[in-house]
Amino acid sequence: RVRAEGVAALAAAGIAHTSPEEEKAERGDLVGQRPVDGEARSGGSTWQSLARGTGSTEVDHLNGEIALLGRLHGVATPVNVAVQRAVRRAVRERTAAGAFPLVELEKMIA
Repeated sequence: RVRAEGVAALAAAGIAHTSPEEEKAERGDLVGQRPVDGEARSGGSTWQSLARGTGSTEVDHLNGEIALLGRLHGVATPVNVAVQRAVRRAVRERTAAGAFPLVELEKMIA
């Protein structure tokens, strides 16, 4: 749902983007998630920021920009807004990466 909103917002704004298939074709096996020191990686950079407890994430630059584009171009982005709020809350409350309750996130989607 997050990605679908992003695709819709980018399209409405006239911003070209690549699909996951196009990215895979371009990058091949050069970019991917691999174990680090024998530990499986569970997520992307936002997840890593939460896991490291850095006190900040890039959620405003990722989901926040999609939400802004949606507002500017008349595209509803309630899931991106909810994710942005949930991640901010997780940072504030020092919630472990992957531990934010899905039921809480669902309640935040307006």
